Amino acid sequence: MKKLVILFILASFITSPLFSQDTDLEKYLRRREGIKYPNIIKINTLAIPFNNISLIYERGLIPRLSFLIGAGYKYSGDAPKIFGTEDEKLKIKLGKIKGYAITPELRYYLKTCNARFLDGFYLGVYFRHTHYSTTAEFDYFPEGYEMQFHKANIVMNEYGAGLSIGYQLMLWERLSIDFMFFGPRYSNYHMGYEFDKNVSQEFLDDLSGYINEVIDRFGFDYEVDLKQDGESRASTSFSFTNTRFGLSIGFAF
Repeated sequence: MKKLVILFILASFITSPLFSQDTDLEKYLRRREGIKYPNIIKINTLAIPFNNISLIYERGLIPRLSFLIGAGYKYSGDAPKIFGTEDEKLKIKLGKIKGYAITPELRYYLKTCNARFLDGFYLGVYFRHTHYSTTAEFDYFPEGYEMQFHKANIVMNEYGAGLSIGYQLMLWERLSIDFMFFGPRYSNYHMGYEFDKNVSQEFLDDLSGYINEVIDRFGFDYEVDLKQDGESRASTSFSFTNTRFGLSIGFAF
């Protein structure tokens, strides 16, 4: 029995370095299989012509899986022509639009030549929050009443979630070109109006009709209904699908 105990102790001393070597080997292999440059800073070049600075930070978690956070700031810009109105009863002049967007995303690269780089086709899941503000001047011509003039500060908030599909190309191991082909999402929007004076529900009903007309131009069919939150305030909420796309250039480190 004593001999068996002695043999067991000797075997433990002999095999423990081997197990230690195996553990070190596993750690070495994990390091080799890790992402070589796990951080990428990018700028969305397609946002620049729209007076929007959009920066993206991507962090590789494990091979083929990464987390991104995007932040965009729209510093000025006229309202698109699609927001114009031809209604004889209501004339609207929108001011400069400013705001920001925050977009966290989890991305999975489907197939790469080298899993140590964030490269190849990818699928992603993202969330989106935007906050935009502007001013507006209204010339209102109600039937049987005198012409009215109103001014308002307008704020719009969006909360949405969607999918992203694209391809990231890594050149010289550090230069990234990120093509986001398609990024559909479903969002809820909340719009708030703060007027310079009291407004009637009739005016808000006609303004709701204008908003519905603009939404129809995007190919959606929703009934927006502005309601008074006070004598000089009004708000509404609505939901519809939207999309995002981009062409970003970045540097990995």
